[in-house]
Amino acid sequence: MKSKIIIFNILPLTLFALILAVSALVLYEVKKNPSNQNLINSQLIGKKIPTIKIEKIDFFQQKVKGQTLNIDKYKNNFFAVNFFASWCAPCRVEAPLIEELSKLIPVVGIAYKDKVKNTKVFLEDYGNPYDQIGLDDFGKIAIDWGVYGVPETFIVNTDGKIIYRHAGPLLYNVFKSEVLPLIRKK
Repeated sequence: MKSKIIIFNILPLTLFALILAVSALVLYEVKKNPSNQNLINSQLIGKKIPTIKIEKIDFFQQKVKGQTLNIDKYKNNFFAVNFFASWCAPCRVEAPLIEELSKLIPVVGIAYKDKVKNTKVFLEDYGNPYDQIGLDDFGKIAIDWGVYGVPETFIVNTDGKIIYRHAGPLLYNVFKSEVLPLIRKK
């Protein structure tokens, strides 16, 4: 009987100590190399952008039947592609920086799993920094781009290759330390 009581008392304490040790190790690794905590590798870095037709949104005609985004117009120029959604709270947070980015290079917006009317309201409320806007009704385009969730921003170079990807909201420190140097190098 005493051995069962000892086991029942020691087992939770041992599990707690194990969880604490693993947590401490993870925190140590994150603290040691904090730049890796938001890094999500992309298989598309250094590759041409996916060639997929993206349905164009015109807010006066809703979806423009048969019209797609004209990505060719950015040939030989830097540009950005930003996946966003009206229902996405972090997209609201990054809206001012996407506006700043659009002053430096054209930004193509892709409304992810959104309704046109909701996208329109979002852009009326937070501004429209986009040179063109496409609609990804079902998330297929996002899959082709390797998007994990919104918002995500890609920088495309003059050769039409993706040179940078940021998953999550674009915040000032990332904009200043990672995005601006890439754009200034062009």
